[in-house]
Amino acid sequence: MSVLKIKYVLILILSCMTLAAQNKPHLNIAENYENLNVEREGNTYEIRLSKGKHYEFLVLQQGIDVEVILEDSSGKELIKMDSPNGAHGYEKFEFQSVANANYTLKIKPFDLKVESENNIISILIRQLSKKDLKRRELIRKELEIENKKNVQTLDIDHFWQAFDLLKTCKSKSDSIRIIQNSYLDRATSGFKEFMRVRSRQLNAENFVRTISKYPKFYNSIRENSYKVKEAEPLIEAVFKNFSQLYPNFKPFKVCFAIGTIGTGGTTSDNFVLIGTEISTATAYNDLSEFEGSSKKSSLAYKGDFVQKLKNIVAHECVHTQQKRGLAKTAVACHLLQSCLREGAADFIGELVAGGQINASALDYGDAHEKMLWASFKSELCNTSHSGWLYNYSEVKDKPADLGYYMGYKIAQAYYNNAENKQQAIIDIIEMDNPFQYLEQSGYDQKFQKN
Repeated sequence: MSVLKIKYVLILILSCMTLAAQNKPHLNIAENYENLNVEREGNTYEIRLSKGKHYEFLVLQQGIDVEVILEDSSGKELIKMDSPNGAHGYEKFEFQSVANANYTLKIKPFDLKVESENNIISILIRQLSKKDLKRRELIRKELEIENKKNVQTLDIDHFWQAFDLLKTCKSKSDSIRIIQNSYLDRATSGFKEFMRVRSRQLNAENFVRTISKYPKFYNSIRENSYKVKEAEPLIEAVFKNFSQLYPNFKPFKVCFAIGTIGTGGTTSDNFVLIGTEISTATAYNDLSEFEGSSKKSSLAYKGDFVQKLKNIVAHECVHTQQKRGLAKTAVACHLLQSCLREGAADFIGELVAGGQINASALDYGDAHEKMLWASFKSELCNTSHSGWLYNYSEVKDKPADLGYYMGYKIAQAYYNNAENKQQAIIDIIEMDNPFQYLEQSGYDQKFQKN
């Protein structure tokens, strides 16, 4: 090959490389890029960042789960982000540039649905001002006192502040940013745990979707949600009662936050996490947006909602004390084990708080107990829980979650038949051998006598 031809080839290669670089889309700081399609091989963008400046990267997943990678000009990976929020919500990180340089932002899909209208993301990169950084420090200081409390309620205030700001929004993206910045970014340590445990529910996009669907309901529970703050001493009393009842009590905290009508209560390693919009809802709130939905009956509580709060907290408290695994000699039996755990939480929670969160199930269960036990007994080791647990959307002609009732009655029988009541409480909470526990309760035997 002649020297002239070699030069020509080199020029062609360099030209192609330059063209490729030029074809890499450039993202401007503070410009909102909405509804971008995610390509099968991923999306790659170029960003110019300034030395010493702080930047916030927001990649909103709108139906597709992505991984976000930031690289320097040499291709070195600086940040890789994949939050456990699935296909919705933000992938979010901050970065301080060490040079005036071009950086590469890569968006890689995990599960691209071919020709789907939901393979969509939005991108916003903004420089954090001194005011922004000062605000972060103020938030940190604001949360210091709250994060030390046994009962955290500050997230309720933050929610309603964000809720009121939604009126000023002109687009869905504006609304999502308001929820993210004014509510989720100001989360207490407990609410951060809540978002981690329920990441698919508690993300900014889902909040905007749910609030827009049920605005009357949210407005109607506002007053009750503020009353949670007045109930703090009563919740502290639940802790005290529990520690007196159960000698092996391990301390924990409670966080009340407002969610997306998906979880009334759950737990993490150190927290009982309460969905305040569900736990404070009553039949006297505006439930008109739930007409025809099975969720309406679960929200239409007719008693004292402060007592309801105590009942929910006590129930979830029990879950923080229960053993997670089984004894080495125990036979794994999924449905039985799950119902015994939930029923134990109902039974012990009732002793602690003086109330029962599943009263309607108790009334129905007591009227049909023998029939329910025969049916439950026939499928003790079923791997599917749908017939007995978490089935509000499926059950029409009877109360949902009757597995709670069965577990409650077995715990009640165990307690009533025990000579040492305090040891019975320990056994019920620390149950790790379902079949042995069922046998010792004597519950099945009472039906064999009849």
